[in-house]
Amino acid sequence: MNRNPKQVLRSATNTRCSLILLALVSMPPAVQADFSVSGRIQGLEEGAIAELKREDLDRKSSTSEGQLRVINGGQLEGDFSGEPGLFTLELPNGHKLGLAIADGQQVVLHGSASNPESIVVEGSPDTKILKAYESFRKESLARLVYPPRAALNQATDAGASAERLAELSKAEVEGYAAHRRELNDFTLDRVGISIALYATSLRWDPDYRLPELQTRVAAFARAHPDLDITQSMQSRLNRFALTAIGSVGSPLSGQSLDGKPYSLEDFRGQYVLVDFWASWCVPCRVENRHYNQLLKKYSDTDFAIFAVNLDDSRAAWSSASKRDRVTWPQISDSLGWDSPLATAYNVNALPMSFLLDPEGRIVARNLRGEELDAKLEEILKH
Repeated sequence: MNRNPKQVLRSATNTRCSLILLALVSMPPAVQADFSVSGRIQGLEEGAIAELKREDLDRKSSTSEGQLRVINGGQLEGDFSGEPGLFTLELPNGHKLGLAIADGQQVVLHGSASNPESIVVEGSPDTKILKAYESFRKESLARLVYPPRAALNQATDAGASAERLAELSKAEVEGYAAHRRELNDFTLDRVGISIALYATSLRWDPDYRLPELQTRVAAFARAHPDLDITQSMQSRLNRFALTAIGSVGSPLSGQSLDGKPYSLEDFRGQYVLVDFWASWCVPCRVENRHYNQLLKKYSDTDFAIFAVNLDDSRAAWSSASKRDRVTWPQISDSLGWDSPLATAYNVNALPMSFLLDPEGRIVARNLRGEELDAKLEEILKH
């Protein structure tokens, strides 16, 4: 599977941790602090400003918790009033440090601004777990996903045969699936009910060890019943149920490239493959060629494809559609990962697809190539 390059770039920037510590610029003295950040980062400019931001994974946004000023040759300290959660410390030089902070923790940072990797975080076990998770995530990607992805990109550029591209596309998709399973394993085996659990929730695989994830979130909720991040993780698990096999697919509607309105409801009475794709997703592009063949093969049956494009550029959507000869109905709001269309089906990686029966119930997920063909043979021959 591929992730949006912009999202990958943001993720890579957030995990190149540089740290700086700081003195809070403007915090009302009457406010009781719930956690603190202090320490000394050598090489920081006197008077420079760093900012602590709270991360909202559902809205893909952040809000400021306060600004901090460097004093006394790199000395930093600040008290913050706010509930536990996931934070990003943005340093004056542009580097960012991820922090998972629990109530009452006194986070202490030591290191050099010239060597961000040298910065040591003390007083926050949750942050150490977060850093371990991010380190493992990058290693897993490098081992399981990047090699088949590079091979697929090279074969695509070289004009390899459709059969070869399909083979390499399958290898990348399988590698990404294995990567997601490894992340679930790490989460369940090593994260516990740390605040870092919230950071892992963005990449949970609902098809692997889901009951254990539900049990873990329930334990987290008992320990932290009133936190926003608790509600976020509970809501994410509830949305998983909406895309489980046997569930009725959520409504989808929008406009095609030519402005024609389409709705998932238009396909009731047919077997419909709801396919999420984007121009930058090479396996998606490979599968588009396969879809052309499937539609010809099952042209006299009650089978249809309804695509949802997740590009944030209408021009990219249009160009890719023309090159891939996408003739089946498709919609897009050009909002990329911020699209409510993606949220409705918990789509956070591509390719992703759902096969719905004539009553609109999900009968299969993420079938591609020969597996999809075999499933259609099974259900349509009756």
